[in-house]
Amino acid sequence: MYEYTDGTSQFDEIVDPLPFDINASVIEIKDEDYALFYRDITEEPKKYDGKTVSFKGQVARLRREKEGMFAPGRFVMTCCEADITFMGLPCKFVGSEGLKPRSWVQVTAKVTVQRHPLYKGVGPILTALTVAPASAAAQEVATF
Repeated sequence: MYEYTDGTSQFDEIVDPLPFDINASVIEIKDEDYALFYRDITEEPKKYDGKTVSFKGQVARLRREKEGMFAPGRFVMTCCEADITFMGLPCKFVGSEGLKPRSWVQVTAKVTVQRHPLYKGVGPILTALTVAPASAAAQEVATF
């Protein structure tokens, strides 16, 4: 939004480019771009349908989920320290039971858009191609 000296304002119509290549064979998400990626994939999941993504995240368990699922993600701060929330994506992975909660992993996965209780409708579901141990992100809480 632009605010002028006379007190009027005008919305910015310029679309900001994403900091990662959505058309790459594997969409590589840098640690510092996780929050933007999460917002984009959950707001426009169809844009990612059929694509492969790779990112670093922490292991989270889904409370009412079947075996073979976990939710890799990051703690994200949208405004201030009080609003820090874990934001993960449901991920199908045969070896999920062996993953330690809150451990860091590098996930490469195929995205499909499906119905899931977490979304109360449709949303992005990952199917892991690889899940490997990883070091923690330099900044453990992701920001916009």
